[in-house]
Amino acid sequence: MTKKIYPGNYVAHLSSYQTQGVAAIPGRVYFSQVGYAKVTGTAATEFDICIPSPDLRQDDKPRADITSLVVPAGAVVYAAFLRVPDMRKDTSKGTAASGITATNGDLISVRDAAGNTTASTISATVITTPDIAAAGGTVAPTAVSVSSLSGAALTGAETLKVYVRNAADNGAGTGITSDEVGGTPLIVEVCYYLDDDAPGLDDVHRPYTTEAGAGY
Repeated sequence: MTKKIYPGNYVAHLSSYQTQGVAAIPGRVYFSQVGYAKVTGTAATEFDICIPSPDLRQDDKPRADITSLVVPAGAVVYAAFLRVPDMRKDTSKGTAASGITATNGDLISVRDAAGNTTASTISATVITTPDIAAAGGTVAPTAVSVSSLSGAALTGAETLKVYVRNAADNGAGTGITSDEVGGTPLIVEVCYYLDDDAPGLDDVHRPYTTEAGAGY
């Protein structure tokens, strides 16, 4: 169930876990879904995007993580982002590093499952971010984004994942790994809007009806 808020109550980040949208413009509800794909010591070329539970203690987590990021049918995607973070504990010292080992030239991007073999575009049927290329045996901390999209509504729901593709982008790349304790989270955000619901009885100011014998 979407939890809709209004600008006057908009004092914190939208909750991806609650699929919280903000009615910033009449007739539309805007959403920002943020999650991460964890690269671990096990090599892989495909990663699910997790929307983490608000409950941070691993030994006491009444609400489970949401294990996939799904953009609903009818959504108009207007921006998408992918960040490879700097995993240094002290970013003021040394050289930025993600902890990821990768094959030079391989590409990393966010794509929907159906469109993972296509070029890096976002349309009504395919969602992808631009690619981040591996170099020097690693993937450097960086961020990429797509905006100013076509404005076409998705004809069906799309599940987004992070994929590793080869340099020609015509097949899977080589599995990537991370030597960071706990892995390296690849941070993903997708921004979209949906048409708002039609007004209901609570949205119109109807005068109270006086009934005969009601004692008024």
